[in-house]
Amino acid sequence: MGVFKSILKILGIEDSLLGLIILVLTLFFVSHIFPQLHQKDPSRPPVVFHWLPFIGSTIQYGLDPYKFFQEQQKKHGNIFTFILLGRKMTVALGPKGNDLVFNGKLSSLSAEEAYTHLTTPVFGTDVIYDVPNHILMEQKKFIKIGLTTETFRSYVPMIIEEVKTYLETSPLFGKNRLYGISSLMKAIPEITIFTASRTLQGKEVRSKFDASFAELYHDLDKGFTPINFLAPWLPLPKNRLRDIAQKKNGTNLY
Repeated sequence: MGVFKSILKILGIEDSLLGLIILVLTLFFVSHIFPQLHQKDPSRPPVVFHWLPFIGSTIQYGLDPYKFFQEQQKKHGNIFTFILLGRKMTVALGPKGNDLVFNGKLSSLSAEEAYTHLTTPVFGTDVIYDVPNHILMEQKKFIKIGLTTETFRSYVPMIIEEVKTYLETSPLFGKNRLYGISSLMKAIPEITIFTASRTLQGKEVRSKFDASFAELYHDLDKGFTPINFLAPWLPLPKNRLRDIAQKKNGTNLY
């Protein structure tokens, strides 16, 4: 305390409380703010400026991830790091960024470690990022076969058939419905489910789908929220619906 009082006396500050506040703010600036303003290592991605330790950019990212990424991309380029609840999250944007994340060497980075907390509750176990890297590579090769330009051309007749069948049989449209208003927000997801399952998974899997699966996939999609990168187990309403949809999806299809 003697040293503290001596410093206050030198600075001409008589109020100890005021002096303590100034000292804390000074230490905070020196230890947290100053290093951000003078990032020394050019080989590391720039860190997004933030006022609060641990919290970092969590609030801005959570409110609107896309807007946050776009703003930081303008400031820092395609690769930058931000703090999300105490963890350093490095973002790689653009075609080269995607190639880095999804095709990078396992010795350099691990997409599985970054994404498994988010994807496993949605897609289930033993697929996507819930498997060892060599199995993931095999799964990606399998998927790639169904996504070539030539294969997409072969999908066109199937998509046309599915859409025509949907327009003839769906309660939203149907042969006997001559007029009225239908919700495209409901129809488009259902058509997407039918056409995607028919083309990518075949007739056998497609035959197990009905319109209710669009709602299940909607609930699964809601599981992709920023907070689930860190805490997918939180008892949030969206997570509860995600878990229910995941179980129903697996039970009904396999």
